Amino acid sequence: MASARALVAVAACCATIGSATALAQPVPPPNPSDADIKAAEDAVNAGNGDVARLATTLSEKEAEITRLENEMGGLREAVNKAMVDLQTAQAEAQKAREEVDLAKQDLDASQKAIEQAQHTLDEVSRAAYRRGSANGAVSGAAGTGNTEDALARQTYLRQNAAKQRAAIEELDRLRTEAANKESVLREKRAIAEQREREASAAQSAAQQAYDTNSALLAQRNAEHKSLVEERNTAKARLEAAKANSGTLHQQRKEYQDFLKAEEERKAAEKAAAEAAAAKAKAEEEARQKAQAEAEARARAAAAAEAERAAAQAQAEQAAAAAAAAQAEAAARQQREAELQQQQNDAVAAATAAAAALAAAEAANTQANSGIFGENDYLDLGNLADALAAAVGAVAKPSGNAPTAPATGSRAQRIETMIARAQAQVGVPYAWGGGDANGPTQGIRDGGVADSYGDYNKIGFDCSGLVLYAFAGVGIDLPHYTGYQYQRGTKVSPSEMQRGDLIFYGPNAENHVAIYLGDGMMIEAPQSGATVSVNPVRWSGMSPYAVRLI
Repeated sequence: MASARALVAVAACCATIGSATALAQPVPPPNPSDADIKAAEDAVNAGNGDVARLATTLSEKEAEITRLENEMGGLREAVNKAMVDLQTAQAEAQKAREEVDLAKQDLDASQKAIEQAQHTLDEVSRAAYRRGSANGAVSGAAGTGNTEDALARQTYLRQNAAKQRAAIEELDRLRTEAANKESVLREKRAIAEQREREASAAQSAAQQAYDTNSALLAQRNAEHKSLVEERNTAKARLEAAKANSGTLHQQRKEYQDFLKAEEERKAAEKAAAEAAAAKAKAEEEARQKAQAEAEARARAAAAAEAERAAAQAQAEQAAAAAAAAQAEAAARQQREAELQQQQNDAVAAATAAAAALAAAEAANTQANSGIFGENDYLDLGNLADALAAAVGAVAKPSGNAPTAPATGSRAQRIETMIARAQAQVGVPYAWGGGDANGPTQGIRDGGVADSYGDYNKIGFDCSGLVLYAFAGVGIDLPHYTGYQYQRGTKVSPSEMQRGDLIFYGPNAENHVAIYLGDGMMIEAPQSGATVSVNPVRWSGMSPYAVRLI
């Protein structure tokens, strides 16, 4: 009966602990499936592939745009060259035409002089003839004196006619020379006009090539812009895929942590239940032992009372009974002490189990709080990124008077030239702009330069800035990089000195800048930029630098 009551007590204790545990069961966090995680990882891999592919395509497109822009520099300078050549040919043709006109005027004047001299000679001859006829008849009638006068007049007329004929012969010779000179000049004029036509055709061809390349560059820039937008979209998709993948992996980790915490909690609950059952069992056994001891004491007291009634008759038997009772008491005390120790041990075990259960529940509560906190997700960093020239004709002068050519040592002239260029830092780039006087209004190219409004800007292009800087030290340069490259002394780029010219392109047809030393140069870079000091670009440099001072 007592054992049954003990089992009921233990069961009730376990049921109470189990009920309390069931009420404290936490809600598990979401656990994404393996398929969801794999799909998220596949999306990240696909996004990485798309971004890499677009990066490669963008790199190729940027390389093509760089190549086209370099070609645009060459084409711009080719148009400059064609315009300079056309202007030179036009000037030579005009000069030839003027010389032909002057020669024609000289020829016409010679012809008129000959005609006038011939007319005078004719008059002299007619007069001599008339006077000769009249004087013959008169001299016969008038006598010898009149005859001598007539002969003298005849002699004078013949001498005068001879002088006129000599003058006519000299004029005829001069007319022949003038005709020959006029003929030679006509041939020169024909050659000059042919060169003028060829230069005009070359200028038209250069302009056409520039327009074609400008349209192609605009197309490539549009394609580049589209690729940049596509790449940005792909990056956004990749970032979303990474965020989703990170979220799913974090949810899986939180779920696994939850399972581990649950296992630890359940183990702690089981240990606590077992400790509680052991404690209840020990307490029940102690109670039963105490009850048995009490019953034994009662029986012993009854036996002692019966023995005392017969004590006198059985004295020895009573003494023996007393000794036995004393021994039993000592044994009982020993048993009580042992039971007390067992009880103390059971209480200590139950206390330790309860502490373990409390710690497990506290850890589980902390884990649950971490699972549903707002700051338990990965903080993923954002990935970011990001990707322009012209043609025209001769610009109007700015009105600034050029400085007088500098004198002094070579170093002083170099510093004067560089100071003249550096004074223009910040002046806008204007294609076709700049002359010996300073910045001028840019000109139209029908393409990139027009898109930047160069024709409405007062500024310099690359060769115009160089032309202006060197004009300050008395060096006259053409407005074309290719012709500027043919001036001065060519030196290796590794031996460049301050004030030397740096060219770009195989034949210096793309760009020109002024070397400042220490790896820096000053230049008018391209449409949309300003005159500025920049690090030297070694890529695409012409084989030689040029030293003009």
